[in-house]
Amino acid sequence: MKFKLEKKSSNAGLPTSKKGNVRAVLNKDIKTWPAISADGTTYEGNWEFNEGAGMGEIYMTTSTQALTSEPGGNPDGMGSKNKYVGEHPGTSREAMAFIKQYANEGFILFSGGCGSNEYRVIGSQCNPVKLSPSIKDDKDGNITTLTFEQEQLNDDYVMFYYGTLPSEDDFAVASNEFALEKINGQVYKLPANEDDAATTIAVTSSDLDAETIVTFVGGGGSEPLVLANSTAGAVPVVLKNGSAWTALAGSRINLRVVKADKTYLIEASRS
Repeated sequence: MKFKLEKKSSNAGLPTSKKGNVRAVLNKDIKTWPAISADGTTYEGNWEFNEGAGMGEIYMTTSTQALTSEPGGNPDGMGSKNKYVGEHPGTSREAMAFIKQYANEGFILFSGGCGSNEYRVIGSQCNPVKLSPSIKDDKDGNITTLTFEQEQLNDDYVMFYYGTLPSEDDFAVASNEFALEKINGQVYKLPANEDDAATTIAVTSSDLDAETIVTFVGGGGSEPLVLANSTAGAVPVVLKNGSAWTALAGSRINLRVVKADKTYLIEASRS
């Protein structure tokens, strides 16, 4: 097998720009994980959280944030542990309340998104990063250090995600015809359909960027909406094997935005 790993750019070794607020979610609050790309490096789709749960933000001084992956194991069982460390300024009451509630909890972290839509995902479904905090208040500074580290060796390494991370509830669609707009996010909750006959979903327009993954969540009803394979319309839809998707309550389909002569939606996965 031939392979080649080249330098991506002239300054590929520069530190990755990081935001002060690292996005995070408790592993136990994730109901559905997105599919993984064929090369095993990228999440393709959108996360579904348990009811009442969602992503939070943890502020860590950008210059102190560090992502490492430490190798270990034996000749027949090599792997690594991912670790993310950063300093939160101060040892406030709020900081102490946070670490008292979440110390040793399993998290999934999303680092990046500064000047791009690329995030590194630290932690995995079966091997999240556990929070281990420490505090210091002396002549040199007043700091809460937050260490997130996996407990077991694994071959996950660091995963990637491209797109907009969810911050609000899924966007509720009012009818079978709707537009895809950045302002509404990437997850669209379809309505229940109680008509006597099945009704086809029609996407009227889209301003989403190429390669964005958009998710439709079924609303059910006595005659659930149907997404059909079609090369016609304002935004054509191309489904695997041409198989229509029925929007049963809670079902999901992930579609990749592709820009060509017009905007297309190409099925990535369904569940």
